Amino acid sequence: MKRSETIGYKIRLIHNQVHKTMEFKRKENEDDLTSMQRWTLGFLHEHEGQDIYQRDIEAAFSVSRATASNMLSVMERKGLIERHSVEHDARLKRLELTERGKMLFTRADQDVKEMEDTLLADMSEEDVETLKKLLDQMLSNLGVETDIDTRCCGSEGE
Repeated sequence: MKRSETIGYKIRLIHNQVHKTMEFKRKENEDDLTSMQRWTLGFLHEHEGQDIYQRDIEAAFSVSRATASNMLSVMERKGLIERHSVEHDARLKRLELTERGKMLFTRADQDVKEMEDTLLADMSEEDVETLKKLLDQMLSNLGVETDIDTRCCGSEGE
């Protein structure tokens, strides 16, 4: 089989093009967010009203403690998030989006929606559901858990 016919090659091409397009949009919007910061804003938005901590970001995105800590520190300096102490454990800091973080999320979310529309153009709902199931199976085959909500989100006692 030719390399250009492999699934991995095609996934890599898609990844590269999505990254290139999203970087163009990022520059067009004049935001200086990294893609990981954008995903984190989205995660915090989706879990608004829940107690979310650094460990939840680590679990949701499979990143190390140091990577999450550095990224969250930068996001805090940029005024995108705030960290609030919690009464039950002085070591924990609850993460919360600021108004600026919410505004940038809204703009970034629109870019993601446009990218999804482009990727899924001319596909039926059934095709999209099948594609999602197959991609989840590939991730599972690689040992990646795709159900974020079971891996994170403020569970106490950890």
